[in-house]
Amino acid sequence: MKQLNRIIAIPIALGFMFLAVLVVVELIAQRVGAGPVIVNWHDMYNWMATQTWSSTSVRIIGGLCAFGGLLLLGLQFIPRKPERLRVHGREKGVDAAIDRRSLVRTVQQAVGDIDGISQAKVALHGNKVTVDARRRAEQAEGVTTQAVADVTHRAVDDLHLRRPPRITIKLATARER
Repeated sequence: MKQLNRIIAIPIALGFMFLAVLVVVELIAQRVGAGPVIVNWHDMYNWMATQTWSSTSVRIIGGLCAFGGLLLLGLQFIPRKPERLRVHGREKGVDAAIDRRSLVRTVQQAVGDIDGISQAKVALHGNKVTVDARRRAEQAEGVTTQAVADVTHRAVDDLHLRRPPRITIKLATARER
């Protein structure tokens, strides 16, 4: 959701910057006595003076503005993933947590330290950790899915999370992919 907010904010910010430059240019041109430079404000003002609230164009423009505002407001009500995962504190008054990337790095490092694992990709989606590990072909017999799952569970348990995530393991050799 954070990325979506940034993507939406970029064109809005650029639009406001363009409008600010446009107003400055038009004000300078008016002070100098050159008249409208980029936008003919007088024609636009005259057009707006002839429109009523019941005009089709006014209703369409108002409806689009209202729809855009409601859409942006509605996007803010979509629940976001918590940035921090709460852990059990040693004292009751202490709020302790780790960020999501720390959990991913911890699990990735623990799985990567297993002999026979050549690569480990770890993803955290919601409350589910997915480990996609590749084992070396020459040591394929020694590394099992259960061994990777045990190491992953141990790494997650060592973090003492209040709500531990579900864990999914995918294990294959490079040739099997």
